[in-house]
Amino acid sequence: MTNLTIRIDEDLKHKAFKQAEKLGIPITLIVKNALQNFLASPQIVIGKCETVIVTPDIQKKMDLIGKALSKMRVK
Repeated sequence: MTNLTIRIDEDLKHKAFKQAEKLGIPITLIVKNALQNFLASPQIVIGKCETVIVTPDIQKKMDLIGKALSKMRVK
């Protein structure tokens, strides 16, 4: 095992510790999990994740765009 030292805003640290405490888990578990997720899927999300609802009308438009793109020649 090794240690990781990072500099973060004191308010962020306090809020994160309180949230982890509410869940009954140590903050190190949250940080380890975030790093493992990053390794499994090398991407990060900054800000809130949003759910997009695809209505039938939007799906039709997406299908048309897909068909148009599939007809394009790639050089």
